[in-house]
Amino acid sequence: MDIEDCITQLEEVFEGEPWYGTSVLKSLELIPVLFWNKNLENSSNSIAKLVYHIIDWRWFIIEKVKNNETFSIELNSEKDWRKNSSVITQEEKEKCIGELIKTQELLCRLVSEKPDSWLYEFAAGKDYSNEYMIRGLLQHDLYHLGQINMLYSRLKK
Repeated sequence: MDIEDCITQLEEVFEGEPWYGTSVLKSLELIPVLFWNKNLENSSNSIAKLVYHIIDWRWFIIEKVKNNETFSIELNSEKDWRKNSSVITQEEKEKCIGELIKTQELLCRLVSEKPDSWLYEFAAGKDYSNEYMIRGLLQHDLYHLGQINMLYSRLKK
């Protein structure tokens, strides 16, 4: 993997035409706001909560790309899962998607400024490489996109 390939993958998953189906952005745009704050019985996750979780981990990656060694997110903390993550109106949905887009644009810009060798260096303050971190972000986005799409398909019945 090189930086160009890294950016291509980030863009394809986020707003492109990935081989597996609909991109993150297109999927979210297609889900009516009516479903964003609902959850299934025995589950605390709503579409809004999952999207804000994706956003917060993208901010984590951005901080690491900016070489912030001390920034962290403790699993199962409020930084990991926001308490106030409701999206009820179309304006709130657009604001949420806007924040997600902002993370995408910033992340791609910051990564594009790095040399290919950066991918094989340790992530700031971590014991894994930047390449591993970026691949993890892609996997994390897709994992939660699957949850979001499954949740939507069950809620709209």
